[in-house]
Amino acid sequence: MEDRKKVALVTGASRGIGKAIAKVLVKEGYSVIGTSRNPEGLKNKIPGVNYVSLDLYDTESIDNLLKGINSIDVLINNAGESQMGPVEEVSMEKLRKLYDLLFFGQVMLIKGVLPVMRSQGEGTIINITSLASQTPVPFSSVYASCKAALETLTRGMRHEVYKYGVNLVTVAPSYIKTDIRQEKICSKKSSYIEDFTNVKNIRDARISNGTNPCNVAKKMMKIIKQKNPAPFYAVGKNAVLITFLHKMIPGKLSEKILRLIFKLG
Repeated sequence: MEDRKKVALVTGASRGIGKAIAKVLVKEGYSVIGTSRNPEGLKNKIPGVNYVSLDLYDTESIDNLLKGINSIDVLINNAGESQMGPVEEVSMEKLRKLYDLLFFGQVMLIKGVLPVMRSQGEGTIINITSLASQTPVPFSSVYASCKAALETLTRGMRHEVYKYGVNLVTVAPSYIKTDIRQEKICSKKSSYIEDFTNVKNIRDARISNGTNPCNVAKKMMKIIKQKNPAPFYAVGKNAVLITFLHKMIPGKLSEKILRLIFKLG
């Protein structure tokens, strides 16, 4: 029997980590489907990537994408955007919208590809979250909670699909040098504006000096090649150290350190 070319679906393949992993997958011989909200308007497309439209806010868009998938070996749940703002000032509409993008839309994709992967007897699903889910950054609380929800789902589902040969993995990057969309919610008259500005400036500086997405993509390719990968991988500058310290340092001391780092109080 002729070997079937492996298929990978990468969401958010137009920039950052998504673009980097799509490029690596093409080099590894995969047939790559890369999603973007506006594939027709993309510049510098990667040769070998089949770009398709996907809007994770729109369930019909997700369904249309899934209908065209008959075989799939790898799903990279990468698409998303960030949000900063005090929870008090984030409207419930904006909160729900972010969950639609970072949680519910990604769960729909997982549910959509699982029947195909189970029938094949193999498959890998990588959900890209954030170290913010382990150590939430102030004013990114809603964003971090979305990522934490996806991590928890991933850990539980691993046991559900293990016997079918399907691997679910969380990859949690630290600060990555990328131009991810970020909504900032904090009025100039807000009681939180001073602390918000301090956190924003420190966070922006760390992103500008963050890890190259290509390094994250190389790590992800190593994970994809593993037959039995671990449930969680921290990637990026100081990511492993941050995760270790989060587990080892007592809660109150950890909070004091975080407030000092971000100049709060």
